[in-house]
Amino acid sequence: MKGLSGRLIRVNLTDGSVNIEDYDEGDARKYLGGKGLAAYYAFKEIKRGTDPLGPDNKLYLFTGTLTGTPAPLGNRTVAATKSPSTGTFTDSYMGGFWGPELRFAGYDGVILEGASAEPVRIHIQDDDIRLLSARNLWGMDTWQTEAEIKKLHGPTKKPIKVLSIGPAGERKDLLAAIIADARAAARGGVGAVMGSKNLKAVSVLGSKRPQLHDPKTMMGLVKEQNARLNKNPVTSDALRLRGTPNILLGVNAAGALPYNDFSGEMNPEADRIDGDALKTVLWNDGKNWHPCWNCTVKCTHFHVLEQPGFEGKIDDGPEYETVGLLGSNCGINDPKAISLADYILDGYGLDTMSVGDTIAFLMDCYEKGLIGKDMTNDVDLRFGSVDAWMAAINAAGRGEGTLGRLVANGCLRATEEIGKGSMDFAPQVKGMEIPSYDPRSGEGTALSYARCERGADHLKPWVFNKEWLSSAERTDPFTTEDKPSLIKRENEGSAVLDCLCVCRFAGNELSLEGDFILLANAATGFNYQWHEFWETGERSINIARAFGAREGLGRAQDSLPKKFSTEPLKEGMAKGGMAHVEKMLSKYYELCGWDENGVPGPQKLRELGLDFVADELRAAGIGPEEARAA
Repeated sequence: MKGLSGRLIRVNLTDGSVNIEDYDEGDARKYLGGKGLAAYYAFKEIKRGTDPLGPDNKLYLFTGTLTGTPAPLGNRTVAATKSPSTGTFTDSYMGGFWGPELRFAGYDGVILEGASAEPVRIHIQDDDIRLLSARNLWGMDTWQTEAEIKKLHGPTKKPIKVLSIGPAGERKDLLAAIIADARAAARGGVGAVMGSKNLKAVSVLGSKRPQLHDPKTMMGLVKEQNARLNKNPVTSDALRLRGTPNILLGVNAAGALPYNDFSGEMNPEADRIDGDALKTVLWNDGKNWHPCWNCTVKCTHFHVLEQPGFEGKIDDGPEYETVGLLGSNCGINDPKAISLADYILDGYGLDTMSVGDTIAFLMDCYEKGLIGKDMTNDVDLRFGSVDAWMAAINAAGRGEGTLGRLVANGCLRATEEIGKGSMDFAPQVKGMEIPSYDPRSGEGTALSYARCERGADHLKPWVFNKEWLSSAERTDPFTTEDKPSLIKRENEGSAVLDCLCVCRFAGNELSLEGDFILLANAATGFNYQWHEFWETGERSINIARAFGAREGLGRAQDSLPKKFSTEPLKEGMAKGGMAHVEKMLSKYYELCGWDENGVPGPQKLRELGLDFVADELRAAGIGPEEARAA
């Protein structure tokens, strides 16, 4: 097999066995790796009703067809599992270097099953795969863990790549992330699943390279595509110098930047935390680059911390979502404080997005009088208070008191304790916190969040740019008629990139039809035609959706909190905007080939070659009555 190796590592943490298994070339072609292959394995292997934090759940650390190849921005890894936050399939992605290094060791992914009785770690060095004790690492933050593992393995020709959890993952907190190379696979509690297996880290060192079908063609494509990326104003200027926060003022102008728990108001101090401000205050005029493997865009910057106790420590970022949710949404507009918090949370192994939303929600509850100091560890938890905000962050990371437990386990679980109508404004969908674009600003964003199979997600697909930021392919944010077809099309295209495991920022210049299909064919020799290539994305979405349907999710869960459909935005270009998701769902389902409850129909599943999924849903009595009776 070319492109992908066709080899997976399966580690049973209960009995300590490690096995290398091959998967079929037909599955490589059908699923492309990444999200597609992970969803396929998850649906087959994780049984209905499995406890997400029990030994029967599995965690898939998979790469894609282009991970570790010369393809531009081909550096991503997916962590996929049944989420303890949402109860359904989740796929969380990270860039950096770990995924490419796994490919250099000769593998496409690692399957983790069972649970160890004691803390362990895995070390992969080409064909030498070891399950080792991690007793000495348990309790360490991710920064300490990475440093200690590198020290334990002594000097190496190139740095070992370490993927690990922090104390939050060890405690199985629902917002726990997996951290590698200062990048996070953070959404959906994947770190909690890793912690439930008593697995502290997976380190890897490889000496090979992925085998390509047509290296000459691949290198010709790469040269031409990188040249275009280096000329594109977004990838060569905006992202390279001002990082992902380069869009922050535009989002605020639309009225979509979260401020004081999605209050509907604009942030009056947004210029303190936008890309230009961070470029100057944190990033050495935008030149403190720390790009992911094989990346010409260089959107990630680093900041040298100055605060007492952290002098000289390096924070990678902060990124837009962290600035918007951990910063603005909590009323915090101090870039240095946000950078410090970003570093601290990465060490604890917590999702900065969900932590930001949850703290903002609790601040809102506190100021509304729904909770008192008995639930905030005696902290005066008010918007804009850096001291209160940092106290909440550290309480979550250390697992201290009621406040720490509430923050570390997210908005949905907090509403179960708070009650008093708090569910109506808790910023979450299916148990996953809402990203840093207010869904009232555009019907496409609203529909995208509500119907996403893993919970609110700004990348499945990212349509806010088409509603407010992009000069090309603009759509009226306030109309509902075109949004079902827009979301279907953009989501399927995004899913193809998630199967390839390529960074979305490549899409600012490169296209699936004109670029990525050529790269995939040069890598694999599969000679994809357009329809077959595109279908890999649609297939992965339908498997993930069927996974949720099997767990009881459907139309009722494809919704936003009441606040977003009853309280209009108060300021900005989208002033007066509200979400009208229910008006769009039936049409969206119809276009997808799903029933009125959002369950993939048997005809669509069989068209996609997913007969095994259709058969299981039918046997479980899930889906249209006529399908179950057939």
